[in-house]
Amino acid sequence: MEDYQSAFLQRHQDTEILCQSARKVAAMHFGGVTVECLLKSMILATLPRGADREWKNESNNPGHTITNPGHDFQDALKRHNRLRDRIQKVPQVRNWLVKVENPNQHFIDMRYSSNELNDTDYKEWHSAYNSLIGWLQKQLTTL
Repeated sequence: MEDYQSAFLQRHQDTEILCQSARKVAAMHFGGVTVECLLKSMILATLPRGADREWKNESNNPGHTITNPGHDFQDALKRHNRLRDRIQKVPQVRNWLVKVENPNQHFIDMRYSSNELNDTDYKEWHSAYNSLIGWLQKQLTTL
């Protein structure tokens, strides 16, 4: 079973090391994975008591109807209505989500890319990433 909270913490450390090493493409890829893990952790935390903390699929009925959103941030937010509603009220957070999910292409596809962003665009991505992580972590205490 996946442990998205622990994976988030480890991928966040990985992303920071990659950022400090000027490994832009890898940092942006792992940054997207980091946010994905955090969103999935937040979704599973909302499941009712008694439900298994795993995704519903054709062969698994964990006591809820939530399916795995894959690598799509918007699909993840569709599975966490309160978080999605909060994000809809804050345009800057929506912008951060877009920037982190698609710095110059979808973050998952970046694992096969060697196209570096220029320094200005990379700094914008890094700022969006840090801001988004901080904002989402603050939401954990109030959702």
